[in-house]
Amino acid sequence: MRHLIIINPASSRGDTARAEAAIRAAFTQRSLAFEIVHTERKRHANQIVRERGAEFEGIIAVGGDGTLHEVVQELDLERHWLGLVPRGSGNDFAWMNGWTADVEACADRIAAGVEHRIDLGLWDGGRFHTSVGVGFEAQVNYESHRIKHLRGTAIYLAALARTLTNLKAYPVRLDWDGGTWEGEMLLASIGNGRRVGGAFLLTPDARNDDGLLDLCFTPRVGLVRLLSILPRTFKGTHIRAHPVRLERGTRIRIESPSGFPVHVDGEMAGLEVRQLDLRVAAGALRTF
Repeated sequence: MRHLIIINPASSRGDTARAEAAIRAAFTQRSLAFEIVHTERKRHANQIVRERGAEFEGIIAVGGDGTLHEVVQELDLERHWLGLVPRGSGNDFAWMNGWTADVEACADRIAAGVEHRIDLGLWDGGRFHTSVGVGFEAQVNYESHRIKHLRGTAIYLAALARTLTNLKAYPVRLDWDGGTWEGEMLLASIGNGRRVGGAFLLTPDARNDDGLLDLCFTPRVGLVRLLSILPRTFKGTHIRAHPVRLERGTRIRIESPSGFPVHVDGEMAGLEVRQLDLRVAAGALRTF
């Protein structure tokens, strides 16, 4: 098996040269055939996989959830095996799927060549590996991209503080397998994984091998009530707090006449999306 290793220098905490040297050594020591390329701009990983992917069987993303999101868009789901060396701020996919920041451990896992199939999320604009956030959650994500002086979970906590100063609810209709809800919604999180933002267990019971997406949503609440619920997202106990709801389905649809902000795996998809259709492709993603 030949491996295409895609390194995102922006995700490597200013330590790209050392990371690359460690990866080269680890892969060479295990007699793995590989080639390394660096991304140079946003969405470059998409282009690399699209143009070079047919030459390789293993695609290894070195970066965070954003890098992984780009790679996943262009994978040949029949041909490619996905691997990871986590180097990002949140690393939610890595956490969910047992990938550590230890290069040696990642190389061992890839060299073992044991296939794990997991679910892949699909939406109108492509694929997602971990989560889609709507409303308040997406607005927090939007603010996080504007913060340049912090690292890791601190980014999302600062973005959360900013977003709390301008709470907004959205008139929506939600549809999922066997259920419907209409009203003013503060936020919705659709999870193929349990965690977002490196710390928040918004869909704490989500699994990526059950053929379902978890939907956690909250109708309009005031600031005081929201502040009582938010700390519970660190442990996932918010799902037992009124009026938070948790549902599951193979398909989820959200509509709003006024539009709502949306992020997909931490990448903003829009600030005024009026319709969002999500579904799950059970066991579609091949991973090491």
